[in-house]
Amino acid sequence: MIVTEAHVRRAADRDGLHCAEVEVRTSDAQTPELLAYFGQSRDNDYDMIAVVSNDARSEIDWYDNSLHQAFADLTDELFDTPTMKTDWGERETFKEQVLSYPGVRADIRRLLDGA
Repeated sequence: MIVTEAHVRRAADRDGLHCAEVEVRTSDAQTPELLAYFGQSRDNDYDMIAVVSNDARSEIDWYDNSLHQAFADLTDELFDTPTMKTDWGERETFKEQVLSYPGVRADIRRLLDGA
Protein backbone atom coordinates (compact mmCIF):
# COMPACT_ATOMS: atom_id res chain seq x y z
CA MET A 1 0.00 0.00 0.00
CA ILE A 2 1.40 3.36 -1.04
CA VAL A 3 0.49 6.63 0.68
CA THR A 4 -0.59 9.11 -1.99
CA GLU A 5 -1.62 11.96 0.33
CA ALA A 6 -1.60 12.70 4.05
CA HIS A 7 -2.48 15.65 6.25
CA VAL A 8 -3.00 16.19 9.96
CA ARG A 9 -6.64 16.80 10.85
CA ARG A 10 -6.62 17.46 14.57
CA ALA A 11 -5.56 16.41 18.04
CA ALA A 12 -7.60 13.53 19.45
CA ASP A 13 -7.67 11.09 22.32
CA ARG A 14 -7.45 7.42 21.38
CA ASP A 15 -7.53 4.70 24.03
CA GLY A 16 -6.67 7.30 26.67
CA LEU A 17 -3.65 8.66 24.77
CA HIS A 18 -3.34 12.17 23.39
CA CYS A 19 -2.49 11.82 19.70
CA ALA A 20 -2.66 13.42 16.29
CA GLU A 21 -5.23 12.23 13.77
CA VAL A 22 -3.84 12.06 10.23
CA GLU A 23 -6.07 11.60 7.20
CA VAL A 24 -4.33 9.28 4.71
CA ARG A 25 -5.16 8.47 1.12
CA THR A 26 -3.61 5.31 -0.33
CA SER A 27 -3.21 3.51 -3.64
CA ASP A 28 -5.08 0.49 -2.25
CA ALA A 29 -8.59 0.09 -3.72
CA GLN A 30 -9.88 -1.69 -0.60
CA THR A 31 -8.64 0.98 1.82
CA PRO A 32 -8.38 4.22 -0.15
CA GLU A 33 -8.98 6.50 2.86
CA LEU A 34 -7.70 5.87 6.36
CA LEU A 35 -7.18 7.74 9.60
CA ALA A 36 -3.87 7.08 11.33
CA TYR A 37 -3.32 8.05 14.95
CA PHE A 38 0.16 9.02 16.16
CA GLY A 39 1.33 9.57 19.72
CA GLN A 40 4.59 10.53 21.38
CA SER A 41 7.37 7.97 21.39
CA ARG A 42 10.29 7.48 23.76
CA ASP A 43 12.74 7.76 20.85
CA ASN A 44 11.75 11.37 20.07
CA ASP A 45 9.63 10.33 17.09
CA TYR A 46 6.02 9.16 16.94
CA ASP A 47 4.32 5.82 17.47
CA MET A 48 1.46 4.79 15.23
CA ILE A 49 -1.27 3.97 17.75
CA ALA A 50 -4.00 2.83 15.36
CA VAL A 51 -5.22 2.89 11.78
CA VAL A 52 -8.96 3.05 11.15
CA SER A 53 -11.11 3.06 8.04
CA ASN A 54 -12.45 6.43 7.00
CA ASP A 55 -15.72 5.57 5.28
CA ALA A 56 -17.67 8.49 6.70
CA ARG A 57 -18.93 10.92 4.11
CA SER A 58 -19.26 14.51 5.28
CA GLU A 59 -22.38 15.07 3.18
CA ILE A 60 -24.14 12.21 5.02
CA ASP A 61 -22.33 12.05 8.36
CA TRP A 62 -21.45 15.70 8.94
CA TYR A 63 -20.56 15.13 12.58
CA ASP A 64 -17.50 13.03 13.47
CA ASN A 65 -19.28 10.14 15.13
CA SER A 66 -16.45 7.69 15.74
CA LEU A 67 -18.81 5.13 17.32
CA HIS A 68 -20.23 3.67 14.12
CA GLN A 69 -18.76 1.37 11.46
CA ALA A 70 -17.42 4.17 9.28
CA PHE A 71 -14.42 4.18 11.62
CA ALA A 72 -13.57 0.48 12.09
CA ASP A 73 -10.11 -0.24 13.53
CA LEU A 74 -8.03 -1.94 10.82
CA THR A 75 -4.63 -1.91 12.54
CA ASP A 76 -4.39 -5.68 12.97
CA GLU A 77 -6.06 -6.49 9.66
CA LEU A 78 -3.68 -4.30 7.65
CA PHE A 79 -0.43 -5.42 9.24
CA ASP A 80 -0.92 -9.01 10.43
CA THR A 81 0.53 -11.99 8.58
CA PRO A 82 -1.54 -15.13 7.88
CA THR A 83 -0.10 -16.59 11.10
CA MET A 84 -1.56 -13.66 13.10
CA LYS A 85 1.78 -12.00 13.80
CA THR A 86 2.44 -8.35 13.08
CA ASP A 87 4.45 -7.65 9.93
CA TRP A 88 6.60 -4.96 11.55
CA GLY A 89 8.37 -4.16 8.28
CA GLU A 90 5.13 -3.37 6.47
CA ARG A 91 3.78 -1.45 9.47
CA GLU A 92 6.96 0.65 9.76
CA THR A 93 7.00 1.31 6.01
CA PHE A 94 3.43 2.63 6.14
CA LYS A 95 4.19 4.70 9.27
CA GLU A 96 7.26 6.28 7.65
CA GLN A 97 5.36 7.03 4.42
CA VAL A 98 2.76 8.95 6.44
CA LEU A 99 5.28 10.75 8.66
CA SER A 100 7.47 11.62 5.66
CA TYR A 101 4.64 13.19 3.67
CA PRO A 102 5.38 16.94 3.40
CA GLY A 103 4.33 18.83 6.52
CA VAL A 104 2.92 15.88 8.46
CA ARG A 105 5.74 15.36 10.98
CA ALA A 106 5.96 19.13 11.67
CA ASP A 107 2.18 19.42 12.13
CA ILE A 108 2.16 16.47 14.53
CA ARG A 109 5.02 18.05 16.47
CA ARG A 110 3.07 21.33 16.78
CA LEU A 111 -0.07 19.53 17.96
CA LEU A 112 1.54 17.19 20.46
CA ASP A 113 4.29 19.43 21.83
CA GLY A 114 1.79 22.22 22.41
CA ALA A 115 -0.40 19.96 24.55
